[in-house]
Amino acid sequence: MKLMTLTTIKNIGVIGLGRIGTAIASNILKSDFNLVVYNRTAEKARSLEDAGATMVNTPKEAAMKSDVVITSLLDDRAVLDVVTGNEGILSGLAPNRIHVGTSTVSPSLSTQLAEMHAPDNCSYIAAPVLGNPMAVSKFTTFVAGDPASINLCHKLFNTYSQKIINIGKEHAKSNIMKLAANYIVSVLVELIGQTYSLAEKSKIDLQLMNEVTHLILAYPGLEQYANRIRTRDFDNVGFALSTAFKDVQLILQTSSDVRAPLPFANIIRDKFIAAIANDLDTKEWITTYKITRMLADLKT
Repeated sequence: MKLMTLTTIKNIGVIGLGRIGTAIASNILKSDFNLVVYNRTAEKARSLEDAGATMVNTPKEAAMKSDVVITSLLDDRAVLDVVTGNEGILSGLAPNRIHVGTSTVSPSLSTQLAEMHAPDNCSYIAAPVLGNPMAVSKFTTFVAGDPASINLCHKLFNTYSQKIINIGKEHAKSNIMKLAANYIVSVLVELIGQTYSLAEKSKIDLQLMNEVTHLILAYPGLEQYANRIRTRDFDNVGFALSTAFKDVQLILQTSSDVRAPLPFANIIRDKFIAAIANDLDTKEWITTYKITRMLADLKT
């Protein structure tokens, strides 16, 4: 489905004014778009209203007044509640208008939402955002959907995005990418906590551990490893898997000695054992990706 009559957008609605929704709305207010806002708890919209936004009473009313309506909500259920029903978005969104979903929702819901909008000749763009509004003023946006609709919203996306990554036409892939990004961050946060715990139990100054953590996160080799895993470049050996296996054994022994659990190390050790069993011990240590692919039943 392509937009046929809408060639420019001026009126933007934002539904859901939590931390992320408020940050998105605040950035839009700084641009030359007209802003309409709705939140179930109206008090959260007051500051935006004072800054120049128009506050409405229902999602339907927000949709009726908007060329593009943006939702920023907690979960699948909250999104469906706002989209459907007599006072929902679909009851107010005019033909050829656009709904942009910035929420972190299931990929299957993203596909469902696109199907729900199509009969009314409206477009749904999956555009979940990555970023903590306490740490960044603008977000990374993963977009997927109708190319014409995405192109039309490009200026809007730029008001609240520092980077826009176009995933393609399949809505679900945008949400999968967001969940993958969240997974990376979640694992890193937990991993940092585990190493801080190890440092504390070993009576190492946490400020020193913090400095080392920053050093590692800025290490250019991480980007190189990411690129080499993508291309499956395991033959140029700088750090052999057999040596890395020795190191992870030492990590686990230290974890046991100081009584500070490092559960990820067990997972890594088992991957190394599987890789060695498959005669990969002389390859670069990131060759454990082969084992990960095997477990996911990836053949080629």
